[in-house]
Amino acid sequence: MTTRWDIVLAALGAGILAGFQVGKVSPVLPELRSDLGLDLITAGWLTSLCYATSAVLAVATGMVTDRAGPRRLVLAGMVLLAAGSLLGGLADTGSGLLVSRFLEGMGFVAVTVTAPRLLAVATHPRNYGLVFGIWGAYMPIGMAIAMLGAPAIADMAGWRTFWLVSGALVAGFAVFLGWRLRPSSWPQPFPSRAIDWPGVRATLSSLPLWLFSLGFALYTLQWFAIMAWLPTFLIEDQGHETAAAAAWAALVVAVNACGNLAAAWAMHRRVPRWILVAVAYVAMGGAGAGIFLAATPDVLRVPLALVFSAVGGLLPAAALAGAAAGATRAALVATASGSVVQGAALGSLLGPPVLAAAVAGLGGWAASWWVMLAVSGAGLCLAAGLAMSEQHAPR
Repeated sequence: MTTRWDIVLAALGAGILAGFQVGKVSPVLPELRSDLGLDLITAGWLTSLCYATSAVLAVATGMVTDRAGPRRLVLAGMVLLAAGSLLGGLADTGSGLLVSRFLEGMGFVAVTVTAPRLLAVATHPRNYGLVFGIWGAYMPIGMAIAMLGAPAIADMAGWRTFWLVSGALVAGFAVFLGWRLRPSSWPQPFPSRAIDWPGVRATLSSLPLWLFSLGFALYTLQWFAIMAWLPTFLIEDQGHETAAAAAWAALVVAVNACGNLAAAWAMHRRVPRWILVAVAYVAMGGAGAGIFLAATPDVLRVPLALVFSAVGGLLPAAALAGAAAGATRAALVATASGSVVQGAALGSLLGPPVLAAAVAGLGGWAASWWVMLAVSGAGLCLAAGLAMSEQHAPR
């Protein structure tokens, strides 16, 4: 077989649009709160509901995908994303917007868990590392586009127009994706079958899969903590204007895709995944601590955040590729990917409150540097475990 790059790019486009829905809330949150009278708790749920849905449903979604086939699930996910965004643009209460975000969360988990199964079937085994490394960039690319585009569109036409435009884009892409995945264009067999419980148990009990899942959780705990609080830190501690802080934060998110693409190239060159994981943790621990240390010159804080995000981007690609390679057979790739996505979602949920608690409990931003070192230290222990376990696993 040859790699179907058209299918790979179509799956990546679906992932980018899913990441776009995650990133579109934060830039317009002040306008949302003012227009709908949202309290802080409701605003917090708007930003985290996608992660909460993934944290609960990712593995189950993977199992359903492996039974029913990825065509149906990825298209259902796109429909849910479009419906959620369109309904959100029409919502006139906070509860209505939360319902729309729940639909988007369901769509997000369906797309991000199902797309790896499409990639596994469309990709020649020799290109696995390259393709899954590229796939790992879907989130930073989508989030960065949303963070940069949301303020401009919202300023011109309001956040509701932005939501409606977003929903229309997803709906249009869903039509294209359905056409691209039609059996006459890509006659891959995806038969419905009973869940392969022995295969599921073997896949989910794999030590490397657990290590990748925990590693991704520790990564997202750090990365989303920094991304959530970086604008506040730049404004409150560094004296940046709001627009400048938002632009720097968007850039920090965007460079994470560079790490994913670098990991894709490295894995294609047969660099072991555990090395990429270890390098990511070393960079995130050192740069993350440096961002908050009082002794760090202010001029270095944003460059350190860029290093933190760019080099840290090696890890998602390695973890997602490791999950696909760790499935006991190709038909269980979505189940394995669901495990890693669930770990990532748990870290995303915990990261911002953990860092906030450290800042509040230790007396300010400067005292929270040790959180980055501690989490990265735990991650390096996981990388050591991967180094031992992957000696007997395919790359």
